[in-house]
Amino acid sequence: MENDEPRFGWIGGTLCLDFANTVSNHRGLKPREKLNTFEDLISWCHGAGILDDDARQEMLRQGAMVPGQGERLLHLAVDFREALYRSFRDIHQGRRPSKCDLEVVNALLGRTPITLQVGAEGERLVCVRTGCMLDEARLLGPVVWSAAELLGSEESLSKVRECAGDDCGWLFLDLTKNHSRRWCDMDDCGSKAKAKRYYRRKTGKVEEQGAGS
Repeated sequence: MENDEPRFGWIGGTLCLDFANTVSNHRGLKPREKLNTFEDLISWCHGAGILDDDARQEMLRQGAMVPGQGERLLHLAVDFREALYRSFRDIHQGRRPSKCDLEVVNALLGRTPITLQVGAEGERLVCVRTGCMLDEARLLGPVVWSAAELLGSEESLSKVRECAGDDCGWLFLDLTKNHSRRWCDMDDCGSKAKAKRYYRRKTGKVEEQGAGS
């Protein structure tokens, strides 16, 4: 049986950009939404490592028992995602994010306070971030914390890029040494652009030969 779960991309380099990329062809006339249901949101959180298998099943049970709660969380997540996308796209294009979009981010930060806990991991001590038990904190807390850290880091913000593909719109951190990364994935938008350039060159040669014959 074919798996109907959406295929997510993990090319952003940080959690918040991966979440902003839960739409395909975001910049095009017909974006393809990947968070169509509460189950899709849970699937993304599981793939991102936010929910383990037990937590995933628990959230799916809650969503089945109280569908309205699942719908509320899905709408909250999509609204937050769009504010993230606009904010980081503005930054990539040299603009300051809008006050409205930053208010969306700050409102979610207010609902997802961080608790720090120190514990042992093998022979060393580690500091672990946890959120409150509100569902939005469990699902979106790590994403909005990631966004706050990125927005507050001038050095990291300078590396935010948007894929140069015609309609793609996916965002990523350019971590290459010469800061020359242009594509979300060379095997996807990069190869499409290469094929398009080849086609244009080939077409141009054909046209020149035809005109001279």
